[in-house]
Amino acid sequence: MSNFTFSSEDFKTVHNALCEVRSVCERLEGVMNPELYNKLVKARNDLSRGLNNVYEQESAAFESKSDHFTSVQEELGLSAIWSIYEVGNLNDRHPFFGATKVHYKDHWGKPVTKDIVGTTWAALYVAGNAAIRDSGDSHHVFIEQFEPSKTDSNVLIMQTGS
Repeated sequence: MSNFTFSSEDFKTVHNALCEVRSVCERLEGVMNPELYNKLVKARNDLSRGLNNVYEQESAAFESKSDHFTSVQEELGLSAIWSIYEVGNLNDRHPFFGATKVHYKDHWGKPVTKDIVGTTWAALYVAGNAAIRDSGDSHHVFIEQFEPSKTDSNVLIMQTGS
């Protein structure tokens, strides 16, 4: 048998379909022919069992990223929490070429703009952490997104959550 790999999009599609099948099973219990219902439940269970290895890999990858993010946070003495899990390594170069500033307008504090010193995701983390700190918002400390400003190509707008 061959070894196949799922892209993250393929996995997302199959996972979401399995969730939908689970929901359908719950709604059809006691409503449809018991023999047909049991076949549906068996198919659901087989799909779930077939994805167990992928779920384990996804969980291990998430844990590894989380450990890396925490390690960088501690090394750099940051208080903000990195929550951009699409980024695998904070030491990699970020894709926002030419960006020199992070702008943060938080929910409760004041707008803050900070310089980006470097071209890595960690450099964005440091600038984002400083912006959160200087804004006075101690609640929205999860860095969730950077997007280029529509009005200034040198500026990234940072989004946070709590």
